[in-house]
Amino acid sequence: MTTAEKINKAIQDLSEPMLHEVLDFAEFLKQKRAAETPKPGNIAERIHKRFAGLDAESIPFPERHLPRTPPSFDD
Repeated sequence: MTTAEKINKAIQDLSEPMLHEVLDFAEFLKQKRAAETPKPGNIAERIHKRFAGLDAESIPFPERHLPRTPPSFDD
């Protein structure tokens, strides 16, 4: 017996609300698989599109606690 046949047999006696839950779960699994599938295209382009609306000027940065240039260890 295939998995599809086992599922069909298991749901035969379920009420309509339970069948609706089974359908919702199956659709959720399909959406999850579609979201996990890697998208074709350049990674740099996808990153650029993802952060296109980001206003980098308004991001607060903490003050530097370390000097910008390392100390010289020469004698």
